[in-house]
Amino acid sequence: MWWFNPGTVSVKGLFMNKVTTVVILLLLAACTRPEEAPQFRGIENIAISKITGTNAVLKAEAIFFNPNDVKMKLRKVDIDISLEGKKIGVINQEFTTRVPALSEFRVPLNASFDMTEIGLLNGIISILGGKKVAVHYKGFVKVSVHGYPATVPIDFEEEVRM
Repeated sequence: MWWFNPGTVSVKGLFMNKVTTVVILLLLAACTRPEEAPQFRGIENIAISKITGTNAVLKAEAIFFNPNDVKMKLRKVDIDISLEGKKIGVINQEFTTRVPALSEFRVPLNASFDMTEIGLLNGIISILGGKKVAVHYKGFVKVSVHGYPATVPIDFEEEVRM
């Protein structure tokens, strides 16, 4: 047999080729993209945490669900906040938070805004009087799975009692 010379092929060489092939296949299987992007479920625990002059700090928790059987990393939140139809602030935060597989997760958000944008008197009455106001959140959240990025759009509005 002229194509097979036992002196040129070793058992160790064949074993290493098989091991290399198996390792490459395992790495390719591990680098799959998520089947679905995380689902935005809503925003809870909205509160004004601090007022200094005409500036106020809004704190909240965004709720998401990871429908994938792989864990992810939350990378960035970039959301515009509108109050009664008028843009009053932006949430722009970067994270390195781990997101468990097949579970709901919460993201703490902080936004500062100038109350003169909504009218100082209307803002104080809303905060102190507990008036309901329409809050609109629009933007995106970025996550990554095994290094592959995914962007989740956010477009959510609700009536909130401050």
